[in-house]
Amino acid sequence: MRSRGLANWAIVGICLLAAMLGSSAMAADDASGADVAADFRTAGTEGSPAGGDRSVFESGREALLAEDYATAYRLLRGAAEDGDAQAQTALGGMLLAGQGVAANDAEALLWYRKAAEQGDAEAQTNLGLMHANGRAVARDDEAAVKWFRLAAENGEAAAKSYLGEMYLAGRGVEKNETEAVKWLHMAALHGDPEAQSHLGVIFLDGRGVAKDDAEAAQWFHRAAEQGVAFAQYQLGISYAQGRGVDQDGEEALKWLTNAALQGLDLAKNYLRESGNIIR
Repeated sequence: MRSRGLANWAIVGICLLAAMLGSSAMAADDASGADVAADFRTAGTEGSPAGGDRSVFESGREALLAEDYATAYRLLRGAAEDGDAQAQTALGGMLLAGQGVAANDAEALLWYRKAAEQGDAEAQTNLGLMHANGRAVARDDEAAVKWFRLAAENGEAAAKSYLGEMYLAGRGVEKNETEAVKWLHMAALHGDPEAQSHLGVIFLDGRGVAKDDAEAAQWFHRAAEQGVAFAQYQLGISYAQGRGVDQDGEEALKWLTNAALQGLDLAKNYLRESGNIIR
């Protein structure tokens, strides 16, 4: 979902859409039934703030990318126990996913906390998500905001997006649309597709900003190109209706079809009603 150095370490998809944005458009999305689901990040490729044997970590990372989970787990656990923050984050991800070891959320939480306390932004983001979702720990929005903020201040784009969503929903922090837009905009400029999609909705609805269909369409386009189904749907509607862009039936059909092929019911229903059936 998000383009990261080791994006295939990510575990499950984020669902901080309708529950957090609360807009009528997003509430219609298939995320509307959920409070918040989990999307746990894993270690990137940059240097760790603390480290054991980096060659062990690199070997473990290579084994993980090759889906040799038994070897990856053995090597990454060794590096994690030696204090390597990236290895601790990666190990937490493997424990969440049950890769090379039985899934264990509680142990994953422990390793994420060790890495987060060393300043690892990926781990801080994951720890925030575990608190936001109440996974292996009681749901605690204030703790989630704390870890998202630390990760955001460390430059983590996804954490900036999540922090913006928390401000928008008033979860763990006083609701503040202006502050929400600030963090989401920073994340969007760093290429975060979910933040870009959220900004599209914000400009479409005029929440904390002046309503601007053209600006909304631009953000939807950026997110759509990165594969966000809801953004593809909204961009398709924009082209179909000439909302912020020149009306273009071919572009509308392209983006609506892309969203429908990802399983988005909103797009499927729109295409059925327009005579372009995708099951």
